[in-house]
Amino acid sequence: MELSLFFELETSDLSEAGVKRTFDHCVEQVMLADRLGYRACWFTEHHFLPGFSYSSSPELVLAHLAARTKNIRLGHGIVLLPFRINHPLRVAERIATLDVLSNGRVEFGGGRAISESELSGFEVNPDDTRPQWEESLRVLPRMWTEESFGYESPTLRIPQRQVVPKPVQKPHPPMWVAATQPATLEFAGSHGLGVLGFGIGQGQSNEYVRLYRDRIKQCDPIGSFINNKFALLTFTLCCDTDEEALAIQGPNFRMYNEAVRNLFAPWIDGKPPRSYEFFMKHWLETMYLTHSVPVSEIVKAGGACIGSPETCLNVIQYLSDAGVDEALLFMQMYTTPHDKIMRSIQLIADKVMPKLK
Repeated sequence: MELSLFFELETSDLSEAGVKRTFDHCVEQVMLADRLGYRACWFTEHHFLPGFSYSSSPELVLAHLAARTKNIRLGHGIVLLPFRINHPLRVAERIATLDVLSNGRVEFGGGRAISESELSGFEVNPDDTRPQWEESLRVLPRMWTEESFGYESPTLRIPQRQVVPKPVQKPHPPMWVAATQPATLEFAGSHGLGVLGFGIGQGQSNEYVRLYRDRIKQCDPIGSFINNKFALLTFTLCCDTDEEALAIQGPNFRMYNEAVRNLFAPWIDGKPPRSYEFFMKHWLETMYLTHSVPVSEIVKAGGACIGSPETCLNVIQYLSDAGVDEALLFMQMYTTPHDKIMRSIQLIADKVMPKLK
């Protein structure tokens, strides 16, 4: 089991100073994780979501972190792949450039965006996101490895060009996809892609890992090699006692779920596009369930990693036993104090990592 940090650059302080502080604190947290041996820091991509996420240009944050760290892997997870948001040529160039600057520390994750506000902001038809996401995933490895690349399909035309620079990692950086439903897990397994599990629930990790492992045994890889890793988003804060951790992060856990409910409102209260129906239904059921029980009970069931070092060890060991390869520890939430996050990163490194089986 590898442990990594996950960021959306989230804050309840919407002032310019508050947002700037969120970025500054994030850099300090990643630098500490780098020194303590965490595997990676992962940054998602979101747009037009004040408070919920200021990670609208994660490629710039990661480039800055490349210069401030030495060993930690730099996860761009996810890059939104609808063509009107990120053309695949620009994705290939940016990821390769980051790989050059970081001396081969990039992990690439692709997704299709999951909120109406983001898609409509870029005038993206939700029904186009799945095929464009898949097409981008298929052409990116060729752009990174072929000396000259050209491509033509009904939806994407690229004249013969030399796409430069090439990544330092050969043949190319590891490829992952965001997975929020079984259909995406099946796609990832069938095509040799790593899984970034967002919103699929720690409690179902056994079932989902098994589905993924069955598929990847007979995969036809999209990339030049198979990335058979399963990573899972994990709401986290480690303090000296369960009580302290729950008092700090419990309200943020609730606040996050409420924010996601508002984010999905146009599709939950209306009619979601067909390819988003499963996740909207699943998420709504999960939200009602989590709101009906105390956060402490959610932690006991393995649904969040919030508590003392002993509690956090039990949760992460549970995920490891289920076959999860990497826990994406999500600590920087709305009101989580910076000093408590730094303490949490240290506690997990000192008292959890060495005891994981």
